[in-house]
Amino acid sequence: MSSTSFNVRRVRRQLEHLLGKENVSDAEIDRICYSRDTWPLRLMQLGRLVTKPQPDLIVWPTRVEHIQQVLRVANAEHIPVTPVSGGGGVCGGALPTQGGIILDLKKMNRICGLDEESYTVTVETGVLGYELEQYLSARGYTTGHAPSSIFSSAVGGFAAARSAGVLSSKYGKFEDIVVSLEVVLPNGEVLRTKTVPRSSMGPDLKQLFIGSEGTLGIITELTLRICPVPESTKFASFLFPDLHTGMEAVKQIFRRDLRPALIRLYDENETRFVLGRFMSPPEGASVLNLTYSATKELVSLERRTVTRICEAAEAKSLGPKPSKHWWDNRFDLYYPSSINLGPGMLYDVLDVAASYANLEKMYWKMREAIEKLGVSTMSHFSHFYPDGGNIYVIFIGHASSPEKAEAKYSQVWKVGLDAAHRAGGTLSHQHGVGLLKAPWMPIEHGPSGFALIEAIKQHLDPNNILNPGKLGLGSNGSHSHESPTANGGVNQ
Repeated sequence: MSSTSFNVRRVRRQLEHLLGKENVSDAEIDRICYSRDTWPLRLMQLGRLVTKPQPDLIVWPTRVEHIQQVLRVANAEHIPVTPVSGGGGVCGGALPTQGGIILDLKKMNRICGLDEESYTVTVETGVLGYELEQYLSARGYTTGHAPSSIFSSAVGGFAAARSAGVLSSKYGKFEDIVVSLEVVLPNGEVLRTKTVPRSSMGPDLKQLFIGSEGTLGIITELTLRICPVPESTKFASFLFPDLHTGMEAVKQIFRRDLRPALIRLYDENETRFVLGRFMSPPEGASVLNLTYSATKELVSLERRTVTRICEAAEAKSLGPKPSKHWWDNRFDLYYPSSINLGPGMLYDVLDVAASYANLEKMYWKMREAIEKLGVSTMSHFSHFYPDGGNIYVIFIGHASSPEKAEAKYSQVWKVGLDAAHRAGGTLSHQHGVGLLKAPWMPIEHGPSGFALIEAIKQHLDPNNILNPGKLGLGSNGSHSHESPTANGGVNQ
């Protein structure tokens, strides 16, 4: 049953009149399909045939006016609205926990204009990342945004969750790529930020909505920075005696003002996985995969300088093959058919970030806390910046039943994120918050910071219709202050 109470049939007829019958559904198969995103915990639940909660209605707007109309109806009826673009989120951000309306933005998928003088492209929110890159590549451009979910995630979702692609060390995260936004506010009004390179006219309003996961407004159009497709791309890999030595080399790369497009440093567990087809690495060794993408002259300079840095750290050059193999197989590398992710299995990736002063400490603290639960880990650092980087802690384990696997999954997230917080890290680098990390929002931002976010939500969305419960805002009609300790780190 839905946790909402409204006349579904009457509201469906109203929305059909506004959007057209082809853009509204309450069919059971659609409601089941929209009861999930790609959050592993939700997929585990579906494996047990737990298909609730579900939306009451799904709508597919094709223009901004449709979204305005849906939100006005939802406000009048106090109906929750959950926005979805690609549905590739991994934190439960698109789950309709209180029923209501799923607002699927996929039909708003027009590429509106390419400005080759200003190096920008303007797109609607439902354009898939892959489709945008295909369009730009044919014209000699790229956004540089290349996440693993590029085939299934849309640009609106990239902005809503502050996405990062594997080339973020060179091109930045998605919030660095967004120039301006169009947003429909919860009351149906449209807000547009200016398409300018920089401004000092007070707070940057576009950053208020980037990362808000549809809780403050519906992003409908984005203007993005683009770059020419790189003239040259080269690959390189180096084997370091240990993780710490590799980390020190990465710091030196940035301190020499170099920006390889791809910089991925692996701990010894994942090094064995990554290099398994090429060699058996020494105990404790750490591999660094690099990609250089720029003009031929700059690529040549970066390769020479980075090679000197790595050789000075006693790293062994492995040539281009490991890095090139990773790049060519990056969409299926971690899911070979030999891994059984059946009943009782638990798996996911914790993505966190910290300054260099805390990064290695955070890695060891998280690994220790998770492995104490009898769960295996392997980790890599895949998004580096001049002042720090992220960690992907991949975990996989087994329990005696699906229900116990789900409980252990929640335990892993609790001890992992608690350890990251104590070590001074942020608890999400790129995957957003959704439901999964919502209990940590007051801890991440502090009481005053989170209270400010709550106040903004209350001002913009007094009826709490937009994606309630996500980011820890507006859960069950009121703002949530549940602690991670109270619920194991997952709102279920």
